[in-house]
Amino acid sequence: MRMTKQEMDTQYPNRWIGIKNPEYESTTGKLLAADVVFTDKTASELAEMSIHGDDVEPLFTTPDRCFHVGAVM
Repeated sequence: MRMTKQEMDTQYPNRWIGIKNPEYESTTGKLLAADVVFTDKTASELAEMSIHGDDVEPLFTTPDRCFHVGAVM
């Protein structure tokens, strides 16, 4: 289901979810929307899926100060 970042935060607060086809804001890099494909996996399960080539990106909802798996600042 396609959702905005705000909808993800509201519907799945403080949870790990798996997303596909993310859309980012071009100037800030903030996530705008994505297809939510997993809501019942742990961070480890989602990361392993991503590392092994599954088309899924782990995302922790709600806190703005969390990094995507693999993000470097």
